[in-house]
Amino acid sequence: MPQETPSPLDLPEPEWEPASALGWTTGVIFFASILLLVGNAVSLRDWINDQPPSPLQAEAGAIADAWVSFSRAIGLGVPRDALHAQWKRAEAARFTPKGVEIPAGEGADPQAGASN
Repeated sequence: MPQETPSPLDLPEPEWEPASALGWTTGVIFFASILLLVGNAVSLRDWINDQPPSPLQAEAGAIADAWVSFSRAIGLGVPRDALHAQWKRAEAARFTPKGVEIPAGEGADPQAGASN
């Protein structure tokens, strides 16, 4: 902070030097990436499967499938699966005005997408 700025309080100088903004940002991005890799393996697998077919994509897909199986086996995917099920139920919900009936077969079953 420039010394020319008037302040009603005289604050002491910090005893430590704050980390550089680039270092802090890198740490946050790294932490978020690890958290997403651990807790959202399904999205990683889906992204890999959307890539153009190639030997590298096939190998990455196999590794991603193994990671999804492992993370589900130890319970890391439970929060993501619960949130995904809620999202699918909300996505399938149909709101109709009072007194309007939906013909049979045209409405979505809110439980149908819950297992996806």
